[in-house]
Amino acid sequence: MTTTVLDPVAHAAAVAETQCIPATCRIGLLGLGNVGAAFARHTRESASHLGARGFLPIVATALVRSTARPRPAASFVTAVTSDVEAFFAEPVDVVVEALGGVEPAYRFVRRALDRGIPVVTANKSLIAAHGEELVQLARRRATALRFEASCIAGVPFLGQFERRPLAARATGVTAILNGTSNSILTAMTSGATFAAALADAQRLGFAEPDPTMDVSGADAAEKLAILVRLFGRLLLDPAAVPLDSLARVDPEDIAIAGAFDGAIRPIAHASWHGRAVHAFAGPAFVGGTHPLARVSDVTNGIVIAAPAPICLTGPGAGPDVTADTLLDDVAELVAERRVRTPPPEPSQPAASVTRPHTAWLLRVNAGAGTREADVADLLGSYGIWSTRMTRRDGRIYVLTCAASYGRAQSACDALQSATGAAVAAFPAVGAGGEDAAC
Repeated sequence: MTTTVLDPVAHAAAVAETQCIPATCRIGLLGLGNVGAAFARHTRESASHLGARGFLPIVATALVRSTARPRPAASFVTAVTSDVEAFFAEPVDVVVEALGGVEPAYRFVRRALDRGIPVVTANKSLIAAHGEELVQLARRRATALRFEASCIAGVPFLGQFERRPLAARATGVTAILNGTSNSILTAMTSGATFAAALADAQRLGFAEPDPTMDVSGADAAEKLAILVRLFGRLLLDPAAVPLDSLARVDPEDIAIAGAFDGAIRPIAHASWHGRAVHAFAGPAFVGGTHPLARVSDVTNGIVIAAPAPICLTGPGAGPDVTADTLLDDVAELVAERRVRTPPPEPSQPAASVTRPHTAWLLRVNAGAGTREADVADLLGSYGIWSTRMTRRDGRIYVLTCAASYGRAQSACDALQSATGAAVAAFPAVGAGGEDAAC
């Protein structure tokens, strides 16, 4: 009979390998609104799954404006306080910011980073306004700032490109960055008016009671600024991005876009050469062969103009999607046990921001006496050539080749003066005429 004597050290190691002792991560949560509450709940519900991977997140403290207000999500948090000093006195491993807006989020995030505490945020307004400053502060303090959920939250791609400089070489981005706007335009394909589609989006919870940021294009402009900093290493002021409101679109425009083998989509576009940026955000005609033409409802998408063009699509927002991405950012910080610092070279301010040369979809509210040939001739006198034209219900629609915004606007003003007809111009991407300048 043979007796095997186990080496006690080897035995202990073998036992340890079969047991996963997760590392506890104490989280300080700024805000318990929709996103903050979803994050607290997901943290609790995901504990067993994450624990099996060696990571046990606990929301140790949450800072709110008032503790008097009932908060169901408070049951997922160890302590809830409205005292800023008490919040920062708690020993935490990571701060998750879910307040939204620039202030007081900026002040709190800066304070955490200055103390060497890594921060995870989904706050597009904060990152668009102060992202460069905050990532440089994180670098100096040897900590990390993660903001994966700030732009197309359901498609985590910002970090991938941030740490892959060759893959991130790009000359522009064209994207659908606002799910609310996309859902409204999708609803209008069935004939709903803008007002009716917006009201339905609010009823379903896609749009805020005050939808200004969404329908004006301002929300998309903030996200566009984040993308320009990442891919172009340029600081773009969101307020400098030319905006067009969704309210200018009506169901007939949507129908004509379909007849022209395309769609109207809420597009945010930026391209750059040196420090000159060409950008816009608002409704645009998208040719049927362009990847974004098929992105509908609340789905977001981005096409990155790189040596090998890349298209990514997925859910853009919502408390649950955002909370999952925030939690993934926290898990990644813990798993890496190191910080990911930004590139050593700082981003440069954009020297200029102007609308790009694009093709155009023109809507001319023409009377019966205005002929298509007259419209084409007048546009041609400004060097703008028509590629498609149709008349429907007292309107003439024209799809043109590429021209500068200034030339297109001058032609539209002349057309309106000559015919008395109101003219609207929508940028066109993927229409087949962008590369053929007028």
